[in-house]
Amino acid sequence: MKARYDFSGKVAVITGGTDGIGLAAAQAFVDGGASVVIAGRNVERGQRALDSITGAREKVRFISTDVSQPDNVTKMVDLCLSEFGRLDFGVNNAAAEFPLVPMTEIPLESVDRSIDTDLRGTWLCMKAEIEAMLKTGGGAIVNVSSVNGMAASPKASIYSATKHGVNGLTAAAAREYIGQGIRINTVCPGAIETPRRQRRLTGFTPEQVEAHYADLATRVPAGRVGLSEEVAAGIVWLCSDESTYVVGHHLVIDGGLNA
Repeated sequence: MKARYDFSGKVAVITGGTDGIGLAAAQAFVDGGASVVIAGRNVERGQRALDSITGAREKVRFISTDVSQPDNVTKMVDLCLSEFGRLDFGVNNAAAEFPLVPMTEIPLESVDRSIDTDLRGTWLCMKAEIEAMLKTGGGAIVNVSSVNGMAASPKASIYSATKHGVNGLTAAAAREYIGQGIRINTVCPGAIETPRRQRRLTGFTPEQVEAHYADLATRVPAGRVGLSEEVAAGIVWLCSDESTYVVGHHLVIDGGLNA
């Protein structure tokens, strides 16, 4: 399929890029001619991600990265610069798994992991990406937030808190760096079909899984969960020359869930 955007000569780094939304975004950038560094903690998933990319595979690299660790983030951006000479797009998609339980029942380690990955990790990645982009005249950053960063859901309190933080961080940084040629925005997905969602359903009976999707279909005006590729389409648009006046925006992609 012919790519809508021409990203020839451009370089993207995508955290949480080994499956779901991150991998779909990686494929979309490759389709547009970009070189891509996929970052994720799991090496096996990283290899599977590389194997799944179609097109110019020679333009894709994987690096094992824990975004909560500053040295890991530095190595990730350094790989972009050493392999491809520049960094034009940052897609910060890494997020911690979290239990769906009431706030008072969340284990402290889950709280720390969510804050360290979703919020601190996004800040660390943005810092490193911005520093690299300032050297080459600018770029675009898209942070993957959530509809829970615009409102909230029961049993997702810490996740909601970190995603509200990502939206605030995005808006502030967008105003700080637009004058230096860096556009920063978020996408806020709703219910999306991803391996992460499948992992969350581990242990469910087939009847429970069916009930889960039936419930979502009744609550989402579009009548279904979304696809990773639909979120990726928003990400690449925010990085393209078609969105040059979009700054500090939170692009909701949720089938009308929070309309």
